[in-house]
Amino acid sequence: MSLPSLLRNDDEIELARKRPDTRAAGKTGQASNDYSIEVLTSAINVLSVFGHAHPQLSLSEIVQAVGLPKTTVFRLLSSLVERNFCEFDPQSGQYSLGFELVRLADIRRRQTNVHDVAIPVMRDIRNKVNETVILSVKSGDFRVHIDFVEGLHPMRRMADLGVRAPLYAGAASKVLLAGMEDEDIESYLARTELTPLQKTTITDRNVLWREIRTIRKRGYAESKGEIFTGGGALAAPLKDFSGNTVAVMDILTPEHRYTAEHRERCIALLLDGARRGSQRLGYRQEGNTSMASSAPKV
Repeated sequence: MSLPSLLRNDDEIELARKRPDTRAAGKTGQASNDYSIEVLTSAINVLSVFGHAHPQLSLSEIVQAVGLPKTTVFRLLSSLVERNFCEFDPQSGQYSLGFELVRLADIRRRQTNVHDVAIPVMRDIRNKVNETVILSVKSGDFRVHIDFVEGLHPMRRMADLGVRAPLYAGAASKVLLAGMEDEDIESYLARTELTPLQKTTITDRNVLWREIRTIRKRGYAESKGEIFTGGGALAAPLKDFSGNTVAVMDILTPEHRYTAEHRERCIALLLDGARRGSQRLGYRQEGNTSMASSAPKV
Protein backbone atom coordinates (compact mmCIF):
# COMPACT_ATOMS: atom_id res chain seq x y z
CA MET A 1 0.00 0.00 0.00
CA SER A 2 1.45 3.39 -1.00
CA LEU A 3 1.51 6.28 1.42
CA PRO A 4 -1.16 8.35 -0.36
CA SER A 5 -3.59 5.40 -0.17
CA LEU A 6 -3.51 5.64 3.63
CA LEU A 7 -5.87 8.60 3.41
CA ARG A 8 -9.02 9.04 1.38
CA ASN A 9 -11.97 11.34 0.81
CA ASP A 10 -12.17 14.08 3.44
CA ASP A 11 -8.61 13.32 4.55
CA GLU A 12 -7.30 14.07 1.07
CA ILE A 13 -9.38 17.22 0.89
CA GLU A 14 -7.95 18.47 4.21
CA LEU A 15 -4.33 17.85 3.25
CA ALA A 16 -4.84 19.08 -0.31
CA ARG A 17 -6.17 22.34 1.07
CA LYS A 18 -2.80 22.94 2.76
CA ARG A 19 -0.59 22.35 -0.27
CA PRO A 20 -0.26 24.54 -3.38
CA ASP A 21 -1.99 23.59 -6.65
CA THR A 22 0.82 22.57 -9.01
CA ARG A 23 -1.28 20.91 -11.71
CA ALA A 24 -1.39 24.00 -13.89
CA ALA A 25 2.40 24.03 -14.00
CA GLY A 26 2.55 20.36 -14.98
CA LYS A 27 4.12 19.27 -11.71
CA THR A 28 1.78 16.46 -10.75
CA GLY A 29 4.69 14.14 -9.99
CA GLN A 30 6.20 16.61 -7.55
CA ALA A 31 2.77 17.18 -5.98
CA SER A 32 2.41 13.43 -5.46
CA ASN A 33 5.83 13.25 -3.79
CA ASP A 34 4.99 16.22 -1.58
CA TYR A 35 1.72 14.55 -0.62
CA SER A 36 3.50 11.30 0.28
CA ILE A 37 5.95 13.20 2.48
CA GLU A 38 3.04 15.01 4.11
CA VAL A 39 1.35 11.71 4.94
CA LEU A 40 4.61 10.28 6.30
CA THR A 41 5.14 13.38 8.44
CA SER A 42 1.63 13.03 9.85
CA ALA A 43 2.27 9.38 10.73
CA ILE A 44 5.52 10.29 12.49
CA ASN A 45 3.70 13.02 14.43
CA VAL A 46 1.16 10.45 15.59
CA LEU A 47 3.91 8.15 16.85
CA SER A 48 5.66 11.05 18.57
CA VAL A 49 2.80 11.86 20.95
CA PHE A 50 3.45 8.68 22.93
CA GLY A 51 5.91 8.91 25.82
CA HIS A 52 6.79 7.62 29.27
CA ALA A 53 4.11 9.84 30.79
CA HIS A 54 1.52 8.79 28.18
CA PRO A 55 2.24 5.25 26.95
CA GLN A 56 -1.43 4.68 26.09
CA LEU A 57 -3.73 7.22 24.44
CA SER A 58 -7.26 7.27 23.10
CA LEU A 59 -8.12 8.36 19.57
CA SER A 60 -9.50 11.70 20.80
CA GLU A 61 -6.32 12.40 22.81
CA ILE A 62 -4.14 11.73 19.77
CA VAL A 63 -6.36 13.90 17.59
CA GLN A 64 -6.03 16.74 20.08
CA ALA A 65 -2.25 16.35 20.21
CA VAL A 66 -1.54 16.30 16.46
CA GLY A 67 -4.27 18.72 15.34
CA LEU A 68 -5.49 16.64 12.38
CA PRO A 69 -9.06 15.54 11.50
CA LYS A 70 -10.32 12.54 13.43
CA THR A 71 -10.83 10.46 10.29
CA THR A 72 -7.26 11.22 9.17
CA VAL A 73 -5.79 10.15 12.49
CA PHE A 74 -7.96 7.02 12.56
CA ARG A 75 -6.78 5.91 9.11
CA LEU A 76 -3.13 6.57 10.04
CA LEU A 77 -3.50 4.59 13.25
CA SER A 78 -5.20 1.72 11.42
CA SER A 79 -2.28 1.48 9.01
CA LEU A 80 0.26 1.70 11.84
CA VAL A 81 -1.55 -1.05 13.74
CA GLU A 82 -1.62 -3.22 10.61
CA ARG A 83 2.17 -2.91 10.36
CA ASN A 84 2.77 -3.41 14.13
CA PHE A 85 4.05 0.12 14.68
CA CYS A 86 1.09 0.65 17.02
CA GLU A 87 -1.21 -1.62 19.00
CA PHE A 88 -4.91 -1.15 19.78
CA ASP A 89 -6.69 -2.49 22.87
CA PRO A 90 -10.39 -2.92 21.98
CA GLN A 91 -11.38 -3.21 25.65
CA SER A 92 -9.91 0.12 26.74
CA GLY A 93 -10.15 1.80 23.33
CA GLN A 94 -6.55 3.00 23.65
CA TYR A 95 -3.53 2.86 21.37
CA SER A 96 0.09 2.21 22.30
CA LEU A 97 3.40 1.81 20.45
CA GLY A 98 3.98 -1.53 18.74
CA PHE A 99 6.88 -3.96 18.85
CA GLU A 100 8.01 -3.21 15.31
CA LEU A 101 9.53 -0.04 16.77
CA VAL A 102 11.40 -2.17 19.30
CA ARG A 103 12.87 -4.25 16.49
CA LEU A 104 14.03 -1.18 14.57
CA ALA A 105 15.35 0.48 17.74
CA ASP A 106 17.38 -2.61 18.57
CA ILE A 107 18.96 -2.53 15.11
CA ARG A 108 19.88 1.12 15.58
CA ARG A 109 21.13 0.54 19.13
CA ARG A 110 23.51 -2.16 17.94
CA GLN A 111 24.92 0.27 15.39
CA THR A 112 25.70 2.90 18.03
CA ASN A 113 28.82 2.95 20.17
CA VAL A 114 28.90 5.43 23.03
CA HIS A 115 32.63 5.93 22.55
CA ASP A 116 32.22 6.82 18.86
CA VAL A 117 29.45 9.25 19.77
CA ALA A 118 31.26 10.87 22.69
CA ILE A 119 34.75 11.48 21.27
CA PRO A 120 33.78 14.10 18.64
CA VAL A 121 31.72 15.94 21.26
CA MET A 122 34.59 15.80 23.77
CA ARG A 123 37.03 17.06 21.16
CA ASP A 124 34.74 19.98 20.38
CA ILE A 125 34.50 20.90 24.07
CA ARG A 126 38.27 20.60 24.49
CA ASN A 127 38.90 22.88 21.52
CA LYS A 128 36.72 25.58 23.07
CA VAL A 129 37.99 25.49 26.68
CA ASN A 130 41.47 23.94 26.21
CA GLU A 131 40.92 21.59 29.14
CA THR A 132 41.11 17.81 29.39
CA VAL A 133 37.74 16.09 28.82
CA ILE A 134 37.25 12.52 30.06
CA LEU A 135 34.81 9.74 29.19
CA SER A 136 33.93 7.33 32.02
CA VAL A 137 31.53 4.45 32.59
CA LYS A 138 30.20 2.50 35.55
CA SER A 139 31.85 -0.85 36.25
CA GLY A 140 30.23 -2.65 39.18
CA ASP A 141 30.48 -0.34 42.19
CA PHE A 142 33.12 1.84 40.57
CA ARG A 143 33.71 4.47 37.93
CA VAL A 144 36.37 3.80 35.28
CA HIS A 145 37.92 6.23 32.77
CA ILE A 146 37.83 4.69 29.29
CA ASP A 147 39.18 7.57 27.17
CA PHE A 148 40.05 11.26 27.26
CA VAL A 149 40.87 14.20 25.01
CA GLU A 150 43.90 15.99 26.37
CA GLY A 151 43.86 19.70 27.14
CA LEU A 152 46.04 22.09 25.15
CA HIS A 153 47.52 24.13 28.01
CA PRO A 154 51.15 23.45 29.02
CA MET A 155 49.84 22.84 32.55
CA ARG A 156 46.83 20.57 32.41
CA ARG A 157 45.14 17.83 34.37
CA MET A 158 45.37 14.25 33.13
CA ALA A 159 43.46 11.01 33.59
CA ASP A 160 44.61 7.45 34.21
CA LEU A 161 42.62 5.08 32.02
CA GLY A 162 41.25 1.92 33.58
CA VAL A 163 41.80 3.04 37.19
CA ARG A 164 38.74 2.50 39.38
CA ALA A 165 37.25 5.17 41.65
CA PRO A 166 34.30 4.84 44.07
CA LEU A 167 30.89 6.09 42.94
CA TYR A 168 30.47 8.44 45.90
CA ALA A 169 33.54 10.62 45.21
CA GLY A 170 34.27 12.98 42.33
CA ALA A 171 32.00 14.69 39.81
CA ALA A 172 31.99 11.89 37.22
CA SER A 173 31.34 9.21 39.85
CA LYS A 174 28.44 11.13 41.39
CA VAL A 175 26.79 11.58 37.98
CA LEU A 176 26.87 7.82 37.47
CA LEU A 177 25.52 7.32 40.99
CA ALA A 178 22.73 9.83 40.41
CA GLY A 179 21.78 7.97 37.22
CA MET A 180 20.98 4.81 39.16
CA GLU A 181 17.54 3.93 40.51
CA ASP A 182 16.93 4.97 44.13
CA GLU A 183 16.71 1.37 45.36
CA ASP A 184 20.01 0.54 43.66
CA ILE A 185 21.63 3.55 45.32
CA GLU A 186 20.34 2.40 48.69
CA SER A 187 21.78 -1.07 48.09
CA TYR A 188 25.11 0.44 47.06
CA LEU A 189 25.27 2.62 50.17
CA ALA A 190 24.35 -0.33 52.39
CA ARG A 191 27.39 -2.32 51.20
CA THR A 192 29.82 0.59 50.80
CA GLU A 193 31.84 2.37 53.45
CA LEU A 194 32.13 6.07 52.61
CA THR A 195 35.82 6.40 53.30
CA PRO A 196 37.32 9.92 53.02
CA LEU A 197 39.83 10.14 50.17
CA GLN A 198 40.43 13.86 50.75
CA LYS A 199 39.10 16.44 53.18
CA THR A 200 36.26 17.36 50.82
CA THR A 201 35.09 13.78 50.14
CA ILE A 202 31.44 13.30 51.11
CA THR A 203 31.15 10.65 53.81
CA ASP A 204 27.68 11.44 55.17
CA ARG A 205 24.87 9.52 53.46
CA ASN A 206 22.31 12.29 53.98
CA VAL A 207 24.66 14.84 52.42
CA LEU A 208 25.32 12.48 49.52
CA TRP A 209 21.59 12.03 48.91
CA ARG A 210 21.17 15.82 48.82
CA GLU A 211 23.98 15.98 46.28
CA ILE A 212 22.30 13.29 44.16
CA ARG A 213 19.02 15.21 44.10
CA THR A 214 20.87 18.38 43.13
CA ILE A 215 22.68 16.62 40.28
CA ARG A 216 19.41 15.22 38.95
CA LYS A 217 17.78 18.64 39.09
CA ARG A 218 20.50 20.71 37.43
CA GLY A 219 21.90 18.04 35.10
CA TYR A 220 25.56 18.13 36.12
CA ALA A 221 27.90 17.49 39.06
CA GLU A 222 30.81 19.48 40.44
CA SER A 223 33.68 18.51 42.70
CA LYS A 224 36.80 20.14 44.08
CA GLY A 225 39.52 17.86 45.34
CA GLU A 226 37.25 14.99 46.42
CA ILE A 227 39.70 12.37 45.09
CA PHE A 228 42.79 14.39 44.15
CA THR A 229 43.69 17.93 45.19
CA GLY A 230 44.54 20.72 42.82
CA GLY A 231 41.51 21.67 40.78
CA GLY A 232 37.87 21.36 39.89
CA ALA A 233 35.81 18.93 37.86
CA LEU A 234 32.46 19.28 36.13
CA ALA A 235 30.57 16.25 34.78
CA ALA A 236 27.35 15.56 32.87
CA PRO A 237 25.64 12.29 31.84
CA LEU A 238 25.27 10.67 28.45
CA LYS A 239 21.87 8.97 28.27
CA ASP A 240 20.60 6.33 25.88
CA PHE A 241 17.21 5.87 24.21
CA SER A 242 15.69 4.50 27.43
CA GLY A 243 16.87 7.45 29.54
CA ASN A 244 19.55 5.44 31.33
CA THR A 245 22.90 7.05 32.11
CA VAL A 246 25.37 4.97 30.08
CA ALA A 247 28.47 7.16 30.42
CA VAL A 248 29.67 10.48 31.75
CA MET A 249 31.83 13.27 30.35
CA ASP A 250 33.76 15.55 32.67
CA ILE A 251 36.06 18.52 32.31
CA LEU A 252 39.14 18.72 34.54
CA THR A 253 40.58 22.16 35.28
CA PRO A 254 43.68 23.08 37.34
CA GLU A 255 42.92 25.20 40.38
CA HIS A 256 44.53 28.40 39.08
CA ARG A 257 42.26 28.42 36.00
CA TYR A 258 39.08 27.39 37.81
CA THR A 259 37.63 30.90 37.97
CA ALA A 260 33.92 31.69 38.15
CA GLU A 261 33.87 32.83 34.52
CA HIS A 262 35.73 29.75 33.27
CA ARG A 263 33.49 27.49 35.35
CA GLU A 264 30.31 28.94 33.83
CA ARG A 265 31.67 28.56 30.31
CA CYS A 266 32.60 24.93 30.98
CA ILE A 267 29.16 24.17 32.41
CA ALA A 268 27.40 25.61 29.36
CA LEU A 269 29.58 23.70 26.90
CA LEU A 270 29.38 20.48 28.90
CA LEU A 271 25.58 20.53 29.13
CA ASP A 272 25.27 21.30 25.43
CA GLY A 273 27.70 18.50 24.59
CA ALA A 274 25.90 16.02 26.83
CA ARG A 275 22.59 16.96 25.20
CA ARG A 276 23.98 16.45 21.70
CA GLY A 277 25.67 13.19 22.60
CA SER A 278 22.56 11.84 24.31
CA GLN A 279 20.43 12.70 21.30
CA ARG A 280 22.83 10.73 19.11
CA LEU A 281 22.29 7.78 21.46
CA GLY A 282 18.53 8.06 21.02
CA TYR A 283 17.60 9.98 24.16
CA ARG A 284 14.68 12.36 23.89
CA GLN A 285 13.75 14.37 26.94
CA GLU A 286 10.04 14.40 27.67
CA GLY A 287 8.21 17.71 27.65
CA ASN A 288 8.48 18.76 24.00
CA THR A 289 4.82 18.06 23.14
CA SER A 290 1.53 19.16 24.63
CA MET A 291 0.91 15.61 25.85
CA ALA A 292 4.20 15.34 27.76
CA SER A 293 4.66 15.78 31.47
CA SER A 294 5.95 19.11 32.76
CA ALA A 295 8.36 17.26 35.01
CA PRO A 296 10.72 15.21 32.80
CA LYS A 297 12.24 12.05 34.19
CA VAL A 298 15.92 12.31 35.11
